[in-house]
Amino acid sequence: MLLPSDELKQLHQKVPICLSGRELPGNCDIRFGQFYYFFVFNAEGELTDVADMSNGLTERVEKGMSLPAAFLDMVDTSLQIETSLDDCERAYLNSQGSDEAYNKLLNKLKQLERIGSLRVTALLRQNADQMENPARTRFHALSIEIAAVRRQVINKKAIDSLAKSIETFLTQNPDHENAAELLDAYLDVALKYSFGIAARCQALAHRWRDQPIDGKATSARALAETLLQRCDKQVRSVREGIKKLKSETSYGGPRLFAQLGDAAKTLELLDKTKPFGVMRPIRRAWREQAQAKLPQ
Repeated sequence: MLLPSDELKQLHQKVPICLSGRELPGNCDIRFGQFYYFFVFNAEGELTDVADMSNGLTERVEKGMSLPAAFLDMVDTSLQIETSLDDCERAYLNSQGSDEAYNKLLNKLKQLERIGSLRVTALLRQNADQMENPARTRFHALSIEIAAVRRQVINKKAIDSLAKSIETFLTQNPDHENAAELLDAYLDVALKYSFGIAARCQALAHRWRDQPIDGKATSARALAETLLQRCDKQVRSVREGIKKLKSETSYGGPRLFAQLGDAAKTLELLDKTKPFGVMRPIRRAWREQAQAKLPQ
């Protein structure tokens, strides 16, 4: 057992430790849970490291350390890291959003297991207009948001926010060099748990064709066609996924039929399957949208 141990008691005399999860500083968004990661902050309360406890302890124990000694070694290694997430954020803003500062910020987020990504996303968007290239900073924010949502535990609010972020960015920047890449993320990540993805893509493409930003009509129309083509491909992939299901009531069944916008089948499978915690808000939305689609 890690607790109690003399080693940990001695460590607590040198380094303030919160094991309850109730006193974590507010500048850190936790998506994976405090039981899996060990957070290290400097004297100013700035996040400097997020240690992966499971893998970190396992690697050390396999090298012959006791569990308490492995924990102490992991903490000691983390305490050697001086650069905080705040440092990298400040450097990005001070450099007016340079690529070099962005790469350092991105590497820091990777070091932190991407915890803090949503906070960084918000910061970059809030300051985009003050940067040398506002569109580049907004793209940086969107890239960080996509990576965070792709990896995080299912969270409907974050997924819905990402979909709107991508739609807004592409509406304003249909000629962006990474537009096609963003469309892939839109369908693969942002719409993964959406109801009726074809209808949503058609509505968005219609908006791009008929209400483009001034001076960008040609790019907007081209992007609309690309979106519809990519959506058709995604729908075919969903249908293939349904054919491969061992049972329609398996985990992926309701999601795939919801993506197709099949209201009757989605409601049928929602009634036949049991929800678990993080899926309840998503399933509730599926039910509402499916019921609204059925004839009254």
